[in-house]
Amino acid sequence: MNKNRILNKLENDLSYFLIQEACKNDPSKRGSSEMYRFKGLGLSVNDKDKSNDKIIAVRIGALEAQFKVESGDKVSGSLMPEDERLVKIWMGQSENSYQMRSIFLDSTEKKTIPIIPFDLEEFYEIG
Repeated sequence: MNKNRILNKLENDLSYFLIQEACKNDPSKRGSSEMYRFKGLGLSVNDKDKSNDKIIAVRIGALEAQFKVESGDKVSGSLMPEDERLVKIWMGQSENSYQMRSIFLDSTEKKTIPIIPFDLEEFYEIG
């Protein structure tokens, strides 16, 4: 699975989770404009970063915060306090944590291109 598909799935899962949690006490809020902000949330990663910290950015409306994938700790930015708490809970769930880590594992794999001398091609198996 490629990185964009995983991110899209995680965005949908997080959006659904936030709406479920926000409407837990009052299900009538589900159709309100307040919940609409969760529909357009975004996740992004900077997998080109050379640091050892794997960081994922969560954008909800006009607010954005960055969280460490391994621990769920906020690194920078800010969300509404309740949203931050819920995002940390969601990141702590094992399936979500595994999928976020898989984004970084996929990007750190080195792809080797076989170099075959042109005069020895018959001795190598290509494919």
